Amino acid sequence: MTYGWAILVVLVVIGALSYFGVLSPATLLPEKCTFPVSVSCTDHTVTATYLAIVLQNGAGRDMLIRGAYASSEALSASKGCGTNATNIDNTVACPTSSGLGVNGCVSSSTLRNGASSTITLLTTGADCAFFDTGRDKNRYTMSIYYSWLDSPTIVHVLPGELLGRRP
Repeated sequence: MTYGWAILVVLVVIGALSYFGVLSPATLLPEKCTFPVSVSCTDHTVTATYLAIVLQNGAGRDMLIRGAYASSEALSASKGCGTNATNIDNTVACPTSSGLGVNGCVSSSTLRNGASSTITLLTTGADCAFFDTGRDKNRYTMSIYYSWLDSPTIVHVLPGELLGRRP
């Protein structure tokens, strides 16, 4: 019966550590940014005013980045936050509606094969602001809207995920 009590004490200690957040998955998991194989996320940052990711094109074709979108429990916007291509490496781009180019405009930011580009989602103002969730790290679901340079009229969506430390 001594081993039974020892196991019970160990389980109680593990339960107490979990309850007080010492063993929370957010503190144990590293920050990460993942996208499908065709595009890799090489770096990211989350601040109180913006969320930025650095994407590298490994798809074998040149892309036109149309816009980006992020949603999270840490963002006040009920539908998430988005940007058009104007916040991608400071490139002036087409007017947008819901993150997609309008009126057939295709002068969005070009991401050449093998090149990298920084996409910045501004999180200022009442429409899209950070708020404290009480977690050490927050999960952001991201979508990158893009077209291939050789067929710019068809817009594709590239889903991704970011686990980053709160601002």
